[in-house]
Amino acid sequence: MALTLTFWFAITLIFHYSSITSIYPFGRRKIMDKEVAEKMRLVCQSLIKMLELSFHGFRKLTEESFTKVEEARKEVQQQAMELTNFIVSKSASTDQGKEWAKPYLSMASSFDRMAYHIEGIVDRLKAMTRDQVLFSDRAVREVNDVFQKAMDLLESLPDLILNQDKPVAQQIGEQIRSVFKIANGFSEEHEERLMQGICLPKSSPMYLGILESLKGIFANILEVSGKIVSLSSKSSPSSPPSPPGVDEKGT
Repeated sequence: MALTLTFWFAITLIFHYSSITSIYPFGRRKIMDKEVAEKMRLVCQSLIKMLELSFHGFRKLTEESFTKVEEARKEVQQQAMELTNFIVSKSASTDQGKEWAKPYLSMASSFDRMAYHIEGIVDRLKAMTRDQVLFSDRAVREVNDVFQKAMDLLESLPDLILNQDKPVAQQIGEQIRSVFKIANGFSEEHEERLMQGICLPKSSPMYLGILESLKGIFANILEVSGKIVSLSSKSSPSSPPSPPGVDEKGT
């Protein structure tokens, strides 16, 4: 699992830097569709809330904290569905709609995968509560560090969606590359401590699973940031008009 995710991250990183450093013909700048961007910002903000609640769940390990994450997940699902429906409906109004919609649908998919990874974190927290598993102080500190970085990076996406700032996207890529190495180092050191009998086998799947889910969030943040800057840099098909009958919820 770790090797698969690391390979996926490497491919994503290559795509990210190719997206934000390419030079496109005539220097024309294509701004993201404003309506889609606003709906994406709403999804991002709900994901931020969901991730923050899952962090509180890690700190408290209570059923109440897990329930709050599940409630936030419903909000993310609703907004993500509205985003996807809106993109599909808007793309249907022009012959270029499919090509126009592809990067937006790709980002919508990345948002959904982030929510999936957060759900994975909560599933492991529930298992910790059920099986009465506790982490060492060192493990708690390491998960806290990676968690905090995930929240910081996810919080940077709404402004990036609004401004499509290439230097910000580059900084996101550099920070994710750095934290990914740190998280991999934590995993490798944990496995060494496990073999030495320092760490308990019972807690190992939860610890490693939480780190892998956080790494999955990093990889999807990277995908979204690369797509945003790519859309704002290249000369792509014009945004189709909103089709008649499509309201603010994209229905």
